[in-house]
Amino acid sequence: MNVRRYQARDMREAMRLVREHQGPDAVILSSRRVDGMLEVVAGTEVGAGAGPASASLALESTSPASTPALSIPVDPELAAMRRELCDLRSLLVQQQALSERDQWASRHPLAAEFVERLMKCGFNEKLARSLAGSIQESTPAEEAWSRLRTRLSAAIATAQPSVLERGGMLALVGSTGVGKTTTINRLALRQIRRMGPESISLVTLDRQRLGAYKQLQAFGQMAGIPVMLLESERDLVTLASRARDGNLILVDTEGRAARDVAERKLFAQVRQQIDLETWLVVPATHQASVLRQVLEAFQSCEPSALVLTKVDEAEQLGETLSVLLEQSLGLAFYSDGQRIDEDFHKADTAFLTRLALKEPASPARPEPQRPAAERTTNRAFEHAQVTRLPVTSQTRTEQESMVLESVVPFRKRVHAAY
Repeated sequence: MNVRRYQARDMREAMRLVREHQGPDAVILSSRRVDGMLEVVAGTEVGAGAGPASASLALESTSPASTPALSIPVDPELAAMRRELCDLRSLLVQQQALSERDQWASRHPLAAEFVERLMKCGFNEKLARSLAGSIQESTPAEEAWSRLRTRLSAAIATAQPSVLERGGMLALVGSTGVGKTTTINRLALRQIRRMGPESISLVTLDRQRLGAYKQLQAFGQMAGIPVMLLESERDLVTLASRARDGNLILVDTEGRAARDVAERKLFAQVRQQIDLETWLVVPATHQASVLRQVLEAFQSCEPSALVLTKVDEAEQLGETLSVLLEQSLGLAFYSDGQRIDEDFHKADTAFLTRLALKEPASPARPEPQRPAAERTTNRAFEHAQVTRLPVTSQTRTEQESMVLESVVPFRKRVHAAY
C-alpha cells in the first residue's frame, strides 16, 4: 500500500490534495490537528489510482505550497492498519464470491444440486460446474443426471495399444508399490491364453526389491515361460535383437519416487536403439495432488497408456477421475482386487463412472462363448501348471507364500457398458 501524509487548512483542501496525488481510490486512514493545521494520512493499494507504484511502504508529507515529499520511518500503527485493511479486502472478496455462487445456485437449482453431488463423490468444483453447466433446468432430473453421467464417461480417454497384438517390448513404469509386478503377471496370463506360453517372455530390471524377481520367477515356472533378471537397460538391446517376431517381452522396472524420475530419464540411453513402449501404472488411492505430480514426473519416460490399480481401495474414485480428465494419456486396463485374472479388466469408462458416482452397476451381460482355439489353449495351460513342476514341500511352500493360486484361468467377469 502507498501511504502519504498531507497537511491542509481544512478537510476540503485535504481531500483535494489526496485526490490530486493518489486518485479517487485513496482511503483516509487518520486525521488530526497539528499546530493549527489539519494532518491527514491517506493510502492506496500499490498500482491502483493515480499514485506512483511502490514496493515499499512510504509515508510522504505534502504541504499546501507543494513542498517536496520526504520519506519517514514506518509508523507501527499504520502498518497494523494496513494489515487489517488487507484482511478486510480479502474477506470482502470471499463474500462476493459466495454471493455470486448463491445467486448462480438460485438461478440454476438443478445444476447446483448436481455440482454438490459430484463434489461429494470427489470431483473437483471446476469439473463439476463444467459438467453441470450444460444442463437445461427444464429437463427431468433423472434424465439430466443420465446425460451428465454419459458425458463424464465419454470424456475419460481410453487407449487400445497394439503392442499386445503385434508383439514387441512393453515396459511398465511407476512409483514403488503401485502394482507393476502384479500387472506384469496379469498381462502375461492374458497373453498366454491368447497366443500360448511360447509367445511371451518376462524381464525385470528391479534389483532393489527382493521379492520382485522371485514373484516373477514363481509365476514363470508355473506358466512355463522364461524369466530374466537384467543388469541394466543396455541388456534390453541385446535381448531385443534375439527376440522372435511377434514375441511379447514384458519388462518390470524398479519403483521410483517422482522426484527421482524427473532427475533421471528412464530408458533414455536405449530408446533410440530398440522399439520400446512404456505404460504408466498409477493407483487410484493417490491424492489428486500426488497423482498430478506422478503423471508430470513420469512424462520423461514417454508413456503411451495408463494402467489404473487398486480401484477397490479408493475412498473417492471421483478425485482420481478428475485428474485423469486433465491429461491426455488413455486408460488401457484397470484392476479392482487381488485376484490375478478376475480382477483385471480392459478400460470400461461407463463402469468406472458409475463406481465413482457410487451408483449400483447394472447386471452384467452374459459372457460370450470363447473360441474353440482359446478353450484348447486354456486347457493346455491348466494341464501345464499341474505337470510343470514336481509337487514338493518346498514348491508348495513357495507357491503358498507368493499367493499365486489365482493364476489358474478363471472365467472373467464382464462389466456391462452403459
